[in-house]
Amino acid sequence: MTDNKSAFDYRPEMKACAEAINLRPPLIIQPEDHWVELNGIRLHYLDWGNSHLPHLLLLHGGSLTAHTWDMAALLLRERYHIVAPDQRGHGDSDATPLQQSKVDNYELMLQDTAALIEYLGYDTISLCGMSMGALNAIRYTAHCPQRLSALAIVDVGPTVMLEVRIEMEQFRHETETMVEFEDFVERAIRFNPRRKPEHLRYSLIHSLKRVEGGWTWKQQQRRSENQVTAEAHWKSEREERARWMRADLGKIKIPTLLIRGEKSKMLSPEGAQDAVALLKDGELAVIKNAGHSVQGDNPAEFSKILDSFLTRQGIRTS
Repeated sequence: MTDNKSAFDYRPEMKACAEAINLRPPLIIQPEDHWVELNGIRLHYLDWGNSHLPHLLLLHGGSLTAHTWDMAALLLRERYHIVAPDQRGHGDSDATPLQQSKVDNYELMLQDTAALIEYLGYDTISLCGMSMGALNAIRYTAHCPQRLSALAIVDVGPTVMLEVRIEMEQFRHETETMVEFEDFVERAIRFNPRRKPEHLRYSLIHSLKRVEGGWTWKQQQRRSENQVTAEAHWKSEREERARWMRADLGKIKIPTLLIRGEKSKMLSPEGAQDAVALLKDGELAVIKNAGHSVQGDNPAEFSKILDSFLTRQGIRTS
């Protein structure tokens, strides 16, 4: 099952965002929305058109949506056919159903990605993931590399810092539900002053939904934990994730680019070097004026670096 009906025309907000960050894309164009039943859920994805070009699948990070790539996609869509899904429990994709609740979420996302790539049916594809999406991309590439020609992973490695995770969880907890949309905008400006207000507003129109009493995040509700319990859980999760990530990075044979935000609080310079050293064919790029969400903080430089990498692999069509 699939369709391509967009809920509303958000090109004016897209244009305002691009202008605010001095982005000059060839066109202000809205991607098509598609939905498909895969792996027990209804998955939503964006298709940016130009299906005759080399295929590029983009996987967003935790608490984000497929629209986190929009500004970069405006710059890349004339050189690549871009597809970006909302991963399960995020955006307009379904939350994990009860019958899958005991399955590891990263295993489910691996299955989702495999099912989506199989459904799309492209002979070859490049894969790029950020944070949670990068973990998903690493696992997929390590275990299902047959269709892949290149991999890019954004601001993730076996050794990561907890500081940004704590900040993000605190922000999300404080803004679980708010009465007015502009209340979210005000909080977002305080949380991330690096972004222009127009950029934050654009991101929020895709990240929020109306509920009784106001607005809330388009994200599956998490279990309630106090700060001490949550941090202990994150530490345990981080250690287990580092174990399998090191093993999976060592299995990857295709060309791989690790992109780190210069101001990232998640991945240190040493952590990035450690991750690249595990790869058989890896390289590192550091993007200035960017934190953890590299593609959002500096979409122009991110697009330039990613395009350069893919071009060097002979992927780009002139």
